[in-house]
Amino acid sequence: MERPYSGIATHYETPTGYSIIVPAKKHLPIIIIFSLWLVGWILSIVSFGPTLGDFYDNTGGLSFEGIFIIVWLIFWIAGGLFVMKTLMWYLIGKEIITIDREQITIARQNDILFRQKIYDLQEAKRFHIEEEHFEFNFWGRRNDLGVFRNRGTIRFEYGFKTIKFANDMDQAEANHILETLRSSGYLTATNF
Repeated sequence: MERPYSGIATHYETPTGYSIIVPAKKHLPIIIIFSLWLVGWILSIVSFGPTLGDFYDNTGGLSFEGIFIIVWLIFWIAGGLFVMKTLMWYLIGKEIITIDREQITIARQNDILFRQKIYDLQEAKRFHIEEEHFEFNFWGRRNDLGVFRNRGTIRFEYGFKTIKFANDMDQAEANHILETLRSSGYLTATNF
């Protein structure tokens, strides 16, 4: 007999509000692909480093090939840093949502370059659940970088923008969290 699924989130009430902690989902194929790519990236940087002195021409200036390789190297390093950031998020990242009587705060622990976002709870309308499944197609018709999109299951409207959080959470768990927030009084009828 299957045991009931207990969910991925940890949620609890604090003296100042309600906290929800959602760990990043571990997409194993992406973690494997990015890890292998990162190993190749590190090996290429290590093997390429000693040849940087060969890019000067006879007059001591940079040759055209040297400039091209340096520009390529800058993009190659930027790509590697992006893969490291993404891999770190998938391995140890956590989404932390805090709701009090006045605001909702969304932060991402261990996600470099993501800044904390704070929303006025009076302006947050139409809280609802919309489960968006993960798609990763290399050669399919649709390629909108599904790996990097926010597929938040819990959503609300804030002005003319839809705010999403609780990535990859099942619909049943998201419903439970919204019902808990409604029954505890943090979200009112005006938020739904």
